[in-house]
Amino acid sequence: MQLNSKSIFLRRVREAQLLKKISKRTANHFISVYKKFDSNKRSEADEKADELLAELITESTLKQKS
Repeated sequence: MQLNSKSIFLRRVREAQLLKKISKRTANHFISVYKKFDSNKRSEADEKADELLAELITESTLKQKS
């Protein structure tokens, strides 16, 4: 299987969901928004999605520590 930006992003979203860092609803939202981007904007979508995912994981971690 060839790894491309789409498969890497989708794998990261699934991993975050499995680790209970994001909810299933949030994961589904990320996936549906990501699929709306056309192929020319995939790299931009990757960067933005990585930023949002990192923010969610950070917020979740902070909430769990409180």
